[in-house]
Parts: sequence; C-alpha cells; structure tokens
Amino acid sequence: MTKEAALFTFFSTLPKLAYDKDSGGYTAANDEEEATIPAYVNTAVPDGAELPYLTYTVLIGAFGEPACSLTVNIWCRTTDEAEPNAYARELGKLIPRGGVLLHCDGGGMRIYRGNPWCQSLVDDTDRTIKRRYFNVEVEYITEE
Repeated sequence: MTKEAALFTFFSTLPKLAYDKDSGGYTAANDEEEATIPAYVNTAVPDGAELPYLTYTVLIGAFGEPACSLTVNIWCRTTDEAEPNAYARELGKLIPRGGVLLHCDGGGMRIYRGNPWCQSLVDDTDRTIKRRYFNVEVEYITEE
C-alpha cells in the first residue's frame, strides 16, 4: 500500500457519531452503511460533500528526514460544541499520545500528535459550521 493510501485508509476509520439521548452524549452510530465519516485530502473535497467529514494534508518523506507536519480538520454542522468535541476525542483514540505505526510500501510511518494537538475554529461565513484543527506529525520509516 502506498504512503498516500495508508494515510487515506487510516483517516477513513474515524467512526460516525450520533447523539444518544440515554447517555446524553455522542456515541458511534449504528449505521452499517455509513460507519465512518468521509475522509478527503484537503485538495480533493467533492462539491456538495455533506458534513461531518475529515480533511487532511499529505506530505511525504522518507527515513532520516525530519517528521512531516500534517493538518487534520474535522468539520461538523451544529449549533453547539458537543459534536465536534466528541469527534476530537475519537481522533485522540486513533492517535494516542505514544503515536501509532502504519505499514506501507517500503516500511512504515509513525503518526503522533503535534503541538498544539487541537484547536477550535468556526467558519466565518456560517457559524453553524464548527471545525477542529489538529496538528499531526508523521515520521516516515521508508527507503524513499
């Protein structure tokens, strides 16, 4: 699997969340057709993409080079902060403090949290579009 495909596969595992009235919070949705939110490279979001979705930048490196700093954004349409905060916690589970190792052609890559990890942002043109902006570091352990 190419480095780009490994990143896409990884970011495509963020579960879709739904509000649970019983618990008063967000939990993984019971929607077998859409168990995860869509993930797009930030330059390839299709017209009409429905929120929520995740975007990420792609920077590629190799062993011996400094880690690459990627950005990940989770976009939601909501009037409060509960849903984007829940997605932020879910991404934190995918990228724990010690990082996560992904396999790819020619070796692997270690993804870990950047600093600062997460920032809250709102769209200037539509206050119901909430965004969480994440700094992510990727260390490539590949020959090229």
